[in-house]
Amino acid sequence: MNRRCGIFHPVLVLLLGCTLLFLLIPVAAVIKFGVRQVPSVLLSDEVRFSLRLSLRTTTGATVICMAAAVFTAYAVRQLSARLQKIMLTLFSIPMSLPHLVSGVALLLVYGRTGIGDWLYRTTGIDFVYTRQGIVLTLVFVNLSYAVVMLYDAVTPETEQYEFTARTLGCSPFRSFTQVTLPLMLPSFFSVTVMTWARALGEFGAVIMFAGSTRMKTEILPTAVYLNMATGDLPSVLGISVVLILVSVLCTVLLQVISSKVQKCSGASDA
Repeated sequence: MNRRCGIFHPVLVLLLGCTLLFLLIPVAAVIKFGVRQVPSVLLSDEVRFSLRLSLRTTTGATVICMAAAVFTAYAVRQLSARLQKIMLTLFSIPMSLPHLVSGVALLLVYGRTGIGDWLYRTTGIDFVYTRQGIVLTLVFVNLSYAVVMLYDAVTPETEQYEFTARTLGCSPFRSFTQVTLPLMLPSFFSVTVMTWARALGEFGAVIMFAGSTRMKTEILPTAVYLNMATGDLPSVLGISVVLILVSVLCTVLLQVISSKVQKCSGASDA
């Protein structure tokens, strides 16, 4: 028995090491062979355009997702237990779709064969093969994920605090903004990190709905695809490293902010 217990922990350590190697070696290989190409690709107008467009669309889509997800997740929590399960099941449908299928679905609804034609004629807004189409795609792909994650942030303890505030005379809106929302902040920032990272790397739905026109709807993932299609491997490696670095740096930054918020929240609770 003791011998088996003595073997178990080394096996766990070995499994942990193998898993890390399996996940990190390919990333390290991209960085090793592509880091020398970074200066040259950053001097390219195409790459700088795709980098700026990626940051703008990803940030804009994340802001929209999180603003909508907070209120949506809170609204789901106000329903009965049965309706909550139904709603979570419905939100899991778009979250589980293959991203290419998501792009096709958006094309049918917001393209010229759907309400997209009416929107274009009445407002002049066109989503297909445009920058606003990229934002719409990123919101569609990530909104259900953000809602489901934030739903778990409204814990029974949070609901108890809110109920106490309501009994003390707070209105529903005031109890939400002054009690529930501050308690959700640590989870909010964590979900924001993941939503932003998911949006930055989105490819399948974007290329189906917004296309991959150079210097128009070209974001970093589609820039990798376009250069790979032309056989420009050095540019592919350089852009891939830029994409990795931007993703890691922004994710670390958001996680630092999230940890500081958690510390401030813990200090205020104490």
